[in-house]
Amino acid sequence: MILVASASSPDRAIALERLLGAAAARSGWGERLEIRVGGIESGAGRLSDAGTAALKALGIDAEGSICPDLDRRPQLLENAAIVVCDRGDVADVLVDWDEAGEATFVCVSELADSDDGSDDEDALPIGDEVRGYESRIDEVLRRTVADSAA
Repeated sequence: MILVASASSPDRAIALERLLGAAAARSGWGERLEIRVGGIESGAGRLSDAGTAALKALGIDAEGSICPDLDRRPQLLENAAIVVCDRGDVADVLVDWDEAGEATFVCVSELADSDDGSDDEDALPIGDEVRGYESRIDEVLRRTVADSAA
């Protein structure tokens, strides 16, 4: 199971989860990968109207989506083989949780084709973030599939 996690906003976590699911479906991995979402701190909650609109602009219907709170549902992390985090500081927190076990972490903000590798994207409007995620999602999928097959 793959867990997508954020501590910034539920919009970020849900956007990554939906984009990763769409990429998996396009590549033929959709049936073989189980993708879940969870947030810590302000990363848990309901998708905002702006997040819904940003995903809808890409043809993804996520209206009414909720990002569960990992503090309340740590089993989501416990069952994850791979954890995709929007930022490195989220991975730094989650890797220390007992539930993380032997999970492999992939940090979207640290991918080679990101603008500067910084974790400072949460200042961007969600529409800009979604476009940035969309440009990196194939690399995220490649890494998660490689780790799943290993």
